[in-house]
Amino acid sequence: MLDLAQLLPHCKRDAKLDTKTDRGVINEVADMKGCSSVLFFEARKRKDLYIWLARAPDGPSVKFHCANGGCLQPHA
Repeated sequence: MLDLAQLLPHCKRDAKLDTKTDRGVINEVADMKGCSSVLFFEARKRKDLYIWLARAPDGPSVKFHCANGGCLQPHA
């Protein structure tokens, strides 16, 4: 994930969020940070990884299933 953050010139990272009940929290954080685009990683059951790309706050949004996360290099 750090490699991806280095590719994005104006990346602003935030701590983990509890979005299981309300995904509107993501729009609130984007608004507080002054961001118009959001990249959100969603892990389900520690098995499947999804990447959401969205324009905050009204969309559109797209969801990708990350199938080959095992080929990423570990960071020390």
